[in-house]
Amino acid sequence: MTATSHDEVRHAVRERYAQAAAAETSCCGPTADAGACCAAEANPEDISGQLGYSAADTAAVPDGANLGLGCGNPTAIAALRPGETVLDLGSGAGFDAFLAARAVGPDGTVIGVDMTAQMVTKARANADTGDYNNVEFRLGEIEHLPVADASIDVILSNCVINLSPDKQTVFNEAFRVLKPGGRLAIADVVASAELPPDILNDLALYAGCIGGAATVTAVDAMLTTAGFTDVRIEPKDESKTFMAAWAPGRNITDYVVSATIEASKPPIVDDRPASRKASSTQPAPAIDHGAPMPTIRVFEPALCCNTGVCGEDVDPALVTFTADLAALREAGADIERHNLANDPTAFAADPNVKAFLQVAGSSGLPLTLVNGVTVATGSYPSREQLLTYAGVNPAAVAPAGATQITMVTTDAAADVEDEGGCCGAGGCC
Repeated sequence: MTATSHDEVRHAVRERYAQAAAAETSCCGPTADAGACCAAEANPEDISGQLGYSAADTAAVPDGANLGLGCGNPTAIAALRPGETVLDLGSGAGFDAFLAARAVGPDGTVIGVDMTAQMVTKARANADTGDYNNVEFRLGEIEHLPVADASIDVILSNCVINLSPDKQTVFNEAFRVLKPGGRLAIADVVASAELPPDILNDLALYAGCIGGAATVTAVDAMLTTAGFTDVRIEPKDESKTFMAAWAPGRNITDYVVSATIEASKPPIVDDRPASRKASSTQPAPAIDHGAPMPTIRVFEPALCCNTGVCGEDVDPALVTFTADLAALREAGADIERHNLANDPTAFAADPNVKAFLQVAGSSGLPLTLVNGVTVATGSYPSREQLLTYAGVNPAAVAPAGATQITMVTTDAAADVEDEGGCCGAGGCC
């Protein structure tokens, strides 16, 4: 598949799921066309029951979170534990993410990633409705995950990876973001026979979770190439019952079937001699300068000044972020911030930022990159996240609230030119 056709596929998928996000009921609705990942004229609860969800599952999430999308129940095979960090690839309106949040509890975290802006908006609204404080949704492609290295315990995905035109990169990215010993728990569509040209070349069927299905052998090989072990792929022949309705008259169940896919990232084995493992009694430095220092770059929407801490109505999140950033800089962290009003050239110079703005626009900002990898979108990173990104010892950093920042008022704005000053000679923008 060429780069151009990759873009065509992504466009078709975005269009389909933007429509699903706007629908009031199921992903199909009464006028569904071929290729929708659910049965026409069925409500989401009925569809989810066929996929292995219980009535308690569907009742536990906010209205509108369950769109009837999917081909299985990945949360049923994930064995989630309290306190774990979970990543949901292609999180849609948040159904699986909210079920995962319930399993990991208040000490756990769930991150949903979806490339359709309408879905992310819907999921965030659902999170607010359900008061899910341990769930966040990020706009991004699963081939370029906005997630830090080795930060995830479990990856979930429900009938999404088949939609990617570059599945090997998806599995490579999944391996990158998983912690050593982390695991993958996926429900997806696989090919049970070679797909004929009329299915392979039909974008509607690709966007409908059919045309992009890879064989079990191919999926196994891609997972192994990415570095995964303990790969288990189990086709579900019973899924043909509901999948037959996805494309009436096309005999798709002769070629595709739902499957559960599980795999693990190998743990790190410490084989150093015992004498070298003894812990030091010396306090850890703020930053281990023996290792390359991570670069953190935060790209922000247009602000009235370099920090946004100016004017009459200051966002408290900006105050907190500015103070945390100053504290980490004092500890030696390499952090820079760029806002769209004062430093547009920084946005144009970074290909990751340019690509993000093409998908999300400035409303998707702020965007945080660590060593050039997107790790957060749509909100400012917390103090704990910044410490992790920078590799900073928390004990060596001033406690939260101890760092003082200058609040610039409109009257004083014209006289302030350093960081914290406003951009306009006549006051805040």
